[in-house]
Amino acid sequence: MRTYFFLLVLIFTFSLQGFAQDNLAAYKKAKTLIGYGNYADAMELMRPYMEQSKYGNLALYAQYHFGFAAFQNKQLELAKSVIEPLAVNKSWEKQYDARYLLALIYFGENKNLEALEEISLIKNPEIFALGERASLNQLKNSSVSFLIANLSKFQSNKGYLIALRNQLEKQSIMSTDEKAVLQQLSSLDKSINTPKSSTKNLQILDIAILLPFNYSGGTDVKTISQGNFILELYQGIDFGIKELISYGYKINVKTFDTQRDNSRLQKILLDDFLLKADVIIGPIYPEETEVVLQFSEKNNIPFINPLSNLDDRIQGYDFAYLFRPAISSLSNGLLTYLRNNVEGKRLALAYSSTSRDEQLANKLGEDSKSQGYPIVLKTLISPKNINQFFDSIQLGTDSLSKVDAVIILSDDPNIAQATFGFMESKNLKTPVIVMDSWLYFNFASYEMLENQNFVFLGNNSIDFNNPNLEVFRNGFNEEYGKYPSLNMHLGYELAYWIAETINPTDGFDFRTNLNKDGFNQGKITYGFDFRDSNNNRYVPVLRLYNGKLEVN
Repeated sequence: MRTYFFLLVLIFTFSLQGFAQDNLAAYKKAKTLIGYGNYADAMELMRPYMEQSKYGNLALYAQYHFGFAAFQNKQLELAKSVIEPLAVNKSWEKQYDARYLLALIYFGENKNLEALEEISLIKNPEIFALGERASLNQLKNSSVSFLIANLSKFQSNKGYLIALRNQLEKQSIMSTDEKAVLQQLSSLDKSINTPKSSTKNLQILDIAILLPFNYSGGTDVKTISQGNFILELYQGIDFGIKELISYGYKINVKTFDTQRDNSRLQKILLDDFLLKADVIIGPIYPEETEVVLQFSEKNNIPFINPLSNLDDRIQGYDFAYLFRPAISSLSNGLLTYLRNNVEGKRLALAYSSTSRDEQLANKLGEDSKSQGYPIVLKTLISPKNINQFFDSIQLGTDSLSKVDAVIILSDDPNIAQATFGFMESKNLKTPVIVMDSWLYFNFASYEMLENQNFVFLGNNSIDFNNPNLEVFRNGFNEEYGKYPSLNMHLGYELAYWIAETINPTDGFDFRTNLNKDGFNQGKITYGFDFRDSNNNRYVPVLRLYNGKLEVN
């Protein structure tokens, strides 16, 4: 772990300039401040993004967030002036959210009739249910005469009907008409039955974590070793969630050990918390994934596999996601790099026996052929035959080499060490493309090579130039007495990605928010792009320049 820290120090440079160039940084900060309740500062940061000629559709979201902050800050006239145009904008996907917010503003001004009329125009059942609840709360002290006079207009609003019945029941003397209305409402259920997503507390993010901590068949959490990669992932998630909570996020988490046992998993899915969860993290193994896929699809709850690149099992599911890039995204990212950075087209492809590497090798074989990149040699490798692979393509000398680029698909440190040793003994310019996991092997000092020709294929890569990384690493070290492993980094980033995608400010529609966000800078990674995708389509390809990792 100590050597890993030194590796980071060697390639760790801070680049605040890159963040200054992010013209959405203030927008994102404003949304965060709204989550903290700092509405006045959030409004000032959000104001510049409300210019539609400059920011297009984003300006509509900026206006909504600004209006929400103004409403919360008791600036009702200002909030109304911003939200009213959004409420009548039929082409905007959040029109009904705007109508609901406008109704709350009218209620705040004691303009009950206007508020009820706005609610009656809401066609989204989940948002309409929120309007019904707001109606019941606001009208509980309204006069019977007002409620009866407008009954014909708002008969579909159950909150209105319950408020009227409650007021009638308080009266000791009633007219004939009032008695008739009460009789009609006597069988009305006092509860407001709303869709699942509206019955939960919309100010709290509920996360269910289903991970096989005892993936080797154990049952005692106390026996889990520190080297357990699931435990490492969880520690990163847990650290991130605690940090988010300290910043003001309201997050509720419940964790389950599936023990890689399907019968146990089925019992876990009966827990009431699972049905109100906004998102499910894990499990990761195929047999468990299949069970949770069916559950998440049935109950419209997003399920996220935090580590896998294999999307073959989740194809066709609307609520299943990979946190990392799928095989197809990795292939696209690599071939894009080749087109833009490598003159020749001859490729050598070596891969390990893992499912990901085999599937990625096959996908690359198909995609490279269709794009005019012939594969001179494609072979399964191990630490024992890696040098034979190099000999087969005559990589020892650039002028004799049979290929223009070498691709090695493996996370095996033994394969990496043999490759690094070979390249260290040569003076080659032929690019060698490997997985970004090779950056974390403690035996390799890539910046010491005469030709820095290693290229790293991003797989939710850690951004060593990101100043947030040092904050996380030092904080984690203070908490646990050690610097975080790669899986801990991924868990930390996963927590932030979820909390910044679904929250009280942006709503809890995971799919809609991912499409709306487009590309997003990560907390400590290079970022995400889940637009119309169930996996991270952003695959940066990294190279070392003067000891600093940069995106090609």
